[in-house]
Amino acid sequence: MPYKHRSSKAAESKKTMDLTLVKFLVTNKQKILHSPAVDRILDRATPFLRSGDGEGAESLFRQALALEPDKVDLLNNLAASLSLQGRDAEATLLMEVLHNQHPDYLFARTGLAKAAMRKGNLRQAQALLEPLYQRRKFHVSEYDALCATQIDLLLLQNDPISAKSWFKMWEACNPENPKLNFYRTLFKSAVLEGGYVP
Repeated sequence: MPYKHRSSKAAESKKTMDLTLVKFLVTNKQKILHSPAVDRILDRATPFLRSGDGEGAESLFRQALALEPDKVDLLNNLAASLSLQGRDAEATLLMEVLHNQHPDYLFARTGLAKAAMRKGNLRQAQALLEPLYQRRKFHVSEYDALCATQIDLLLLQNDPISAKSWFKMWEACNPENPKLNFYRTLFKSAVLEGGYVP
């Protein structure tokens, strides 16, 4: 992957990706298939997750896992539902287990990177994300997660220029994603001047 050096008066020179030379294929093709019974549970669970009702989502994801205990997406969504309830230690532990069993599973990597960022361990977050830069094919939800996590990390590293480059790539790929509005507002605000906390 091409790199270029960038100098900064405030920090040591560091390597950053030249995003103009990187191309990704983003698809909507579903990667994980479920039984009809689990699909019906997911139809009920997903709205709870999207609305922030972690307790309602947790119950349904546990039902789905009873039917399909090894599906990574169900475990990931269970971790998300635990996190929504403020049960971050449980969620992180579940993500660590998921990552150890499935190191190529993107959502485990981005979830652990976010947990590392919350603890202030930006190097660990970067190390978790770096293998994902080699991938060239993503499901749209994977690409959304990678872009959002990378933007958060770059903002924590006080690199809003690179963060905006990732934002532009994300926006060009999935302009209807509602999370983009959060970052649009953030880039226009003075929040970045006082330090960003994802």
